[in-house]
Amino acid sequence: MRRLLIVVVLGAASACYAAEPSWNPVDAAKDAEKDIKTQRIQFYWSGSEAVSPVGVPIEFAKQYSRADAGVGCTTNDIPLREKQEKYARAYNEKMYDFVSKNPKIGELKH
Repeated sequence: MRRLLIVVVLGAASACYAAEPSWNPVDAAKDAEKDIKTQRIQFYWSGSEAVSPVGVPIEFAKQYSRADAGVGCTTNDIPLREKQEKYARAYNEKMYDFVSKNPKIGELKH
């Protein structure tokens, strides 16, 4: 029984870990393109006390699903937060460019 529990916990942990983006800004545009193809329209938000969509007008981004790119002030890993923000900016720019040029995407709002 204990082994089964360990296997389940490790499986769940690895599934959660695999769901995270790489946070590599180089991959952000490709990730946005994949999401556009699957009609998964979202914008990454980042920040500690003042959370906002990185590089996108707030009122525009509020209309769509929100993804977390380092929200909250409970980390001491500043390099990770900087990497997350760069990724979010590149991803959001690609997504915003597509969504703002395709009015029918409004039907995919959450």
